[in-house]
Amino acid sequence: MGIDDTLYHDVACMKKAFVHCWIMPWWALEVFRDMIVQEIDDHQDPLGTKVFTLISDRKYLQVGDHALPIVTALPSWLNQLFLFCTKKRCPLLSWLFDYRNLMFFYPMLMRRLSRKIKKYAPKQIIISSFAIAKNITPLSGVPMKLYLHSPMQYIWSHYDEYDKKLHGIKGFLFHYIVPKLRKWDKKFTKFDVITANSQYTADLAKELYHMKAKVQYPKLLNLYYETPVADQPLAYYVYVGRLVAFVKECDLIIKLFNKIKKPLIMIGSGPDEEYLKSIAGDTIIFLWWKTPEDMVHIIQEARGMINLTKESFWMNTAEALLIGVPVFGYNAGATPELVDRDTGILIDDKDDFPNIVEQFRKFDEKEWNRKQIALHIRRKLGVKVGA
Repeated sequence: MGIDDTLYHDVACMKKAFVHCWIMPWWALEVFRDMIVQEIDDHQDPLGTKVFTLISDRKYLQVGDHALPIVTALPSWLNQLFLFCTKKRCPLLSWLFDYRNLMFFYPMLMRRLSRKIKKYAPKQIIISSFAIAKNITPLSGVPMKLYLHSPMQYIWSHYDEYDKKLHGIKGFLFHYIVPKLRKWDKKFTKFDVITANSQYTADLAKELYHMKAKVQYPKLLNLYYETPVADQPLAYYVYVGRLVAFVKECDLIIKLFNKIKKPLIMIGSGPDEEYLKSIAGDTIIFLWWKTPEDMVHIIQEARGMINLTKESFWMNTAEALLIGVPVFGYNAGATPELVDRDTGILIDDKDDFPNIVEQFRKFDEKEWNRKQIALHIRRKLGVKVGA
């Protein structure tokens, strides 16, 4: 066997397939990158690694110095059409070619992706799933690791919220497809290693899939551990995340700040971006995703972080707390694992708008001990704190 043959053999022996639900800029993608870094040692050639996903806004995933090729379930032309309609917001086309509508075709698309993974013939499969990535067809003799960010939220934990907001033909199709998706989703429960991003997610995995998962909070950037607490925060508040009305409650957040007339910075992007901008008042500004350095500075100077989502784990909440920024959030999901009365205020009912306004006024008026907030979250995350 020659040198080239030996190299090919070595790469083939450690071929790994990384699977993620879809590749778009938000916190789950950063966790996915970190997973890849942990799974690929310094001696592995990136030729032995590919990323598999449903839909992607790029052809390669940059991980350190490596650009890993991305394989999508959607054909390339259809992938681009969905992305174009999401960004350009063409009235009829964007309603039809919204990537969220792909849920009606999940089983077919995941079978297609599974065939592509099988053709690649990996020696190991590592899955990062916040929706459907876990639902690939297992390959005989190939070990699979699962990092579960969340079960498929819209058919399980967030079903009621989607049910309220989907109307017309989409609402009809949603009610039709959910029972079928639930039955399909429960078929994929066999993994060699299962890790959950919070105790809340681990409990859901046990309840829905009868899977036992160990809890491992996502790795947070060292930048947030190293950034000092701002002694005199500025007057604005900040939201960081996908700009969507569903689940993320961006429209509710905007309604709140239109009412109270406080400054709010909304950082992120998403399919509802233009609509959200159209209903936002003069005290609200929108920023595209920023560099980590710019992001930490904006959050550091904020008077508080706003997150009204029922999250399985919200990195921006944890990151804000690490630099002493209190959180105004929702008392559900994993948020109560991170936020208590010493570090923020959590609302119980997102439909009770007068109470939300009242609770926020209390949040705004309270003088928070930002240094104690930073120490408190470090203890919760298991970080040793000096005397």
